[in-house]
Amino acid sequence: MKDLGTRLCETVHRALHQTITAALARHAPRDGAMLDVGCWDGALTAAYGEACHARRLYGVEVCENQARAAESRSIEVARCNLEQPRLPWPDASMDVVVCNQVLEHLKNIFAVMDEIVRVLKPGGIFVVSVPNLGSLHSRIMLLLGLQPSMIRVFGPHVRSFTHGEFKHFLTATGRLDIVDTIGLGFYPLPATAVGNWLARRWPSASHTPVIVLRRTAAESGSWATSYDSQAHQTTM
Repeated sequence: MKDLGTRLCETVHRALHQTITAALARHAPRDGAMLDVGCWDGALTAAYGEACHARRLYGVEVCENQARAAESRSIEVARCNLEQPRLPWPDASMDVVVCNQVLEHLKNIFAVMDEIVRVLKPGGIFVVSVPNLGSLHSRIMLLLGLQPSMIRVFGPHVRSFTHGEFKHFLTATGRLDIVDTIGLGFYPLPATAVGNWLARRWPSASHTPVIVLRRTAAESGSWATSYDSQAHQTTM
């Protein structure tokens, strides 16, 4: 029998899929090219593509078996190390980019953001989500002197973000504007009716906000350059 934590986590993942699908149906351009950064076996990628009626589907996946499974779903997959990315697609070639539960696994989030925005067309839509360090249950855990569950010492995540800091990061270069934010999951409640109702009204305390952004017409601005500059100032 599954423990409570596993069951709660599963409701969050189901809610994530439903929320991203609905966001794409509401905001994404139709009949274009969609890229899923971290596409795994392509099952969700195909569903996301269907939601925005994408004509062409692309994915990034480093695990070979999953990449082959995605290719069997007619997804063009690049085997890329996102820590040292150069995505193999031309500038402004994608109408939609999805990056769901990926950035928290990467140390170098700056170069991959530059690449995502490089391949995204002006006016294109970027849908992204990461677990929220400022969630209500993380705040309670810290108050009790406990390590927050989304940034466990022996866990898979190497970064963690509060909702406000993540929004600041995404918009820091002026190349993305926030269109919508949808909070989901409100531990210890499951990510169903009541939990998601609270999460939408207090996204900064939700488990995982989904953020929808639009690519601006700005041609300059780099996350990697901004990081290098601020890191240098910090070490002075």
